[in-house]
Amino acid sequence: MYKTLYSKGNKAFLELLTQSRLDAGLTQVELALRLQEDQSLVSKVERGVRRLDVVELMLWCQALEMPMTEFVRRLEASTAEHIGMG
Repeated sequence: MYKTLYSKGNKAFLELLTQSRLDAGLTQVELALRLQEDQSLVSKVERGVRRLDVVELMLWCQALEMPMTEFVRRLEASTAEHIGMG
């Protein structure tokens, strides 16, 4: 398995995190409040400085009021576009 930190798939993931927050009509501060975290965490995650594990992603989706399955569906579609699959 190759390193994904600088992959097109990870870029798609980060873009989707940010776009999902914007689609929910939330600022980084508002999302951070919902997560009971600091705004800097949201910024670091969206910039790819800090990575989310799957449990954190689930909490992130809950804070956005988006089913995680919907996030994953969008990620699969976006990733396919970014890496030329599908």
